[in-house]
Amino acid sequence: MPTPTYSQSQREYWSKRPANVLQFFTVEFFHPDFGFIRLVQNQFSDKVFDVDGSPETFQAVAMQVPQVTNQSTDTTKAGTIRFGRIGTQVREALLMITPLGAIDFSIQVKLRQYEDGITEPIYERRLYVNKNGVNINADSVSVQLSVDNPAKLSNETAFYDPSIWTGLQTI
Repeated sequence: MPTPTYSQSQREYWSKRPANVLQFFTVEFFHPDFGFIRLVQNQFSDKVFDVDGSPETFQAVAMQVPQVTNQSTDTTKAGTIRFGRIGTQVREALLMITPLGAIDFSIQVKLRQYEDGITEPIYERRLYVNKNGVNINADSVSVQLSVDNPAKLSNETAFYDPSIWTGLQTI
Protein backbone atom coordinates (compact mmCIF):
# COMPACT_ATOMS: atom_id res chain seq x y z
CA MET A 1 0.00 0.00 0.00
CA PRO A 2 1.48 3.37 -0.96
CA THR A 3 2.24 5.92 1.72
CA PRO A 4 -0.42 8.66 1.86
CA THR A 5 0.81 12.12 0.90
CA TYR A 6 0.00 15.09 3.10
CA SER A 7 0.25 18.80 2.42
CA GLN A 8 2.59 20.97 4.45
CA SER A 9 -0.33 22.49 6.40
CA GLN A 10 -1.66 19.01 7.29
CA ARG A 11 1.79 17.94 8.54
CA GLU A 12 2.07 21.09 10.66
CA TYR A 13 -1.40 20.55 12.13
CA TRP A 14 -0.76 16.92 13.08
CA SER A 15 2.64 17.73 14.60
CA LYS A 16 1.36 20.65 16.72
CA ARG A 17 -2.06 19.27 17.69
CA PRO A 18 -2.44 18.74 21.45
CA ALA A 19 -3.36 15.17 22.39
CA ASN A 20 -6.04 16.11 24.93
CA VAL A 21 -8.29 18.07 22.53
CA LEU A 22 -11.61 16.38 21.78
CA GLN A 23 -12.36 15.68 18.14
CA PHE A 24 -15.75 14.96 16.64
CA PHE A 25 -16.33 13.20 13.33
CA THR A 26 -19.65 13.95 11.63
CA VAL A 27 -21.48 12.57 8.62
CA GLU A 28 -24.16 14.48 6.72
CA PHE A 29 -26.36 12.70 4.18
CA PHE A 30 -28.48 14.72 1.73
CA HIS A 31 -31.02 13.82 -0.92
CA PRO A 32 -33.95 16.02 -2.04
CA ASP A 33 -36.43 13.25 -1.23
CA PHE A 34 -35.46 12.92 2.47
CA GLY A 35 -33.52 16.11 3.23
CA PHE A 36 -30.59 16.14 5.65
CA ILE A 37 -29.54 13.40 8.05
CA ARG A 38 -26.79 14.67 10.35
CA LEU A 39 -24.90 12.23 12.58
CA VAL A 40 -21.97 12.51 14.98
CA GLN A 41 -19.71 9.53 15.67
CA ASN A 42 -19.69 7.63 18.99
CA GLN A 43 -21.15 10.27 21.31
CA PHE A 44 -23.62 9.81 24.18
CA SER A 45 -25.76 12.84 23.37
CA ASP A 46 -26.58 15.00 20.38
CA LYS A 47 -24.11 17.77 19.54
CA VAL A 48 -24.50 21.17 17.87
CA PHE A 49 -21.93 22.18 15.24
CA ASP A 50 -21.63 25.06 12.81
CA VAL A 51 -22.59 24.16 9.24
CA ASP A 52 -22.10 26.93 6.67
CA GLY A 53 -22.56 29.65 9.28
CA SER A 54 -25.60 28.26 11.12
CA PRO A 55 -25.76 25.92 14.12
CA GLU A 56 -27.12 22.45 13.31
CA THR A 57 -27.87 19.50 15.61
CA PHE A 58 -26.14 16.20 14.87
CA GLN A 59 -27.66 12.99 16.23
CA ALA A 60 -25.34 10.82 18.32
CA VAL A 61 -24.81 7.43 16.65
CA ALA A 62 -22.42 4.51 17.04
CA MET A 63 -20.66 4.29 13.67
CA GLN A 64 -17.29 3.81 12.02
CA VAL A 65 -16.22 6.65 9.73
CA PRO A 66 -13.35 6.29 7.23
CA GLN A 67 -10.29 8.29 8.24
CA VAL A 68 -8.17 10.33 5.85
CA THR A 69 -5.29 7.86 6.17
CA ASN A 70 -7.55 4.87 5.44
CA GLN A 71 -8.43 5.95 1.91
CA SER A 72 -8.28 3.22 -0.71
CA THR A 73 -5.76 3.27 -3.53
CA ASP A 74 -8.71 3.20 -5.95
CA THR A 75 -9.70 6.84 -6.33
CA THR A 76 -13.38 6.01 -6.92
CA LYS A 77 -13.72 4.32 -3.53
CA ALA A 78 -13.56 6.60 -0.53
CA GLY A 79 -14.23 4.12 2.27
CA THR A 80 -17.24 2.68 4.02
CA ILE A 81 -19.38 4.03 6.84
CA ARG A 82 -20.61 1.25 9.14
CA PHE A 83 -23.52 1.76 11.52
CA GLY A 84 -24.68 -0.37 14.42
CA ARG A 85 -28.38 -0.81 15.02
CA ILE A 86 -29.91 2.16 13.20
CA GLY A 87 -31.05 0.13 10.22
CA THR A 88 -34.69 1.16 10.62
CA GLN A 89 -33.89 4.90 10.36
CA VAL A 90 -31.70 4.42 7.28
CA ARG A 91 -34.25 2.09 5.67
CA GLU A 92 -37.06 4.65 6.22
CA ALA A 93 -34.97 7.40 4.62
CA LEU A 94 -34.09 5.21 1.64
CA LEU A 95 -37.73 4.29 1.06
CA MET A 96 -38.54 8.00 0.67
CA ILE A 97 -36.39 8.18 -2.49
CA THR A 98 -38.56 7.95 -5.59
CA PRO A 99 -37.31 5.93 -8.61
CA LEU A 100 -36.91 9.11 -10.67
CA GLY A 101 -35.16 10.82 -7.75
CA ALA A 102 -32.64 7.98 -7.55
CA ILE A 103 -31.76 8.41 -11.23
CA ASP A 104 -31.57 12.21 -11.27
CA PHE A 105 -29.84 12.85 -7.95
CA SER A 106 -27.45 10.70 -5.94
CA ILE A 107 -27.13 10.72 -2.16
CA GLN A 108 -24.51 13.27 -1.16
CA VAL A 109 -22.30 12.73 1.88
CA LYS A 110 -20.17 15.29 3.70
CA LEU A 111 -17.58 14.06 6.17
CA ARG A 112 -16.49 16.73 8.63
CA GLN A 113 -14.08 16.80 11.54
CA TYR A 114 -14.59 19.30 14.33
CA GLU A 115 -12.30 20.14 17.20
CA ASP A 116 -13.57 21.10 20.65
CA GLY A 117 -13.80 24.88 20.97
CA ILE A 118 -13.60 25.58 17.21
CA THR A 119 -16.87 26.36 15.45
CA GLU A 120 -15.68 25.76 11.87
CA PRO A 121 -14.77 22.23 10.70
CA ILE A 122 -11.05 21.58 10.50
CA TYR A 123 -11.62 19.00 7.76
CA GLU A 124 -14.44 18.62 5.23
CA ARG A 125 -14.85 16.24 2.32
CA ARG A 126 -17.75 15.89 -0.11
CA LEU A 127 -18.52 12.38 -1.39
CA TYR A 128 -21.37 10.37 -2.86
CA VAL A 129 -22.99 7.03 -2.10
CA ASN A 130 -22.07 4.40 -4.69
CA LYS A 131 -24.74 2.93 -6.91
CA ASN A 132 -25.84 -0.21 -4.99
CA GLY A 133 -23.65 1.08 -2.16
CA VAL A 134 -26.05 0.60 0.77
CA ASN A 135 -26.14 -2.80 2.45
CA ILE A 136 -28.74 -3.32 5.17
CA ASN A 137 -28.64 -6.40 7.40
CA ALA A 138 -30.56 -7.25 10.55
CA ASP A 139 -27.53 -6.25 12.64
CA SER A 140 -25.89 -3.40 10.75
CA VAL A 141 -25.90 -0.96 7.86
CA SER A 142 -22.90 -0.15 5.67
CA VAL A 143 -22.67 2.66 3.13
CA GLN A 144 -19.97 2.51 0.43
CA LEU A 145 -18.70 5.98 -0.50
CA SER A 146 -17.40 7.19 -3.85
CA VAL A 147 -15.61 10.24 -5.17
CA ASP A 148 -17.55 10.05 -8.45
CA ASN A 149 -21.19 11.08 -8.68
CA PRO A 150 -23.09 7.97 -9.86
CA ALA A 151 -26.03 10.07 -11.10
CA LYS A 152 -23.74 11.87 -13.55
CA LEU A 153 -22.05 8.65 -14.67
CA SER A 154 -25.31 6.85 -15.43
CA ASN A 155 -26.96 9.77 -17.24
CA GLU A 156 -25.41 9.58 -20.70
CA THR A 157 -27.50 12.44 -22.08
CA ALA A 158 -25.54 14.83 -19.91
CA PHE A 159 -22.34 13.92 -21.79
CA TYR A 160 -23.69 14.20 -25.37
CA ASP A 161 -25.24 17.62 -25.71
CA PRO A 162 -25.81 18.52 -29.41
CA SER A 163 -25.15 22.21 -28.70
CA ILE A 164 -21.64 21.29 -27.56
CA TRP A 165 -21.01 18.36 -29.93
CA THR A 166 -22.24 20.00 -33.16
CA GLY A 167 -21.26 16.98 -35.26
CA LEU A 168 -24.04 14.95 -33.62
CA GLN A 169 -26.68 17.16 -35.27
CA THR A 170 -25.91 15.75 -38.70
CA ILE A 171 -26.34 12.12 -37.66
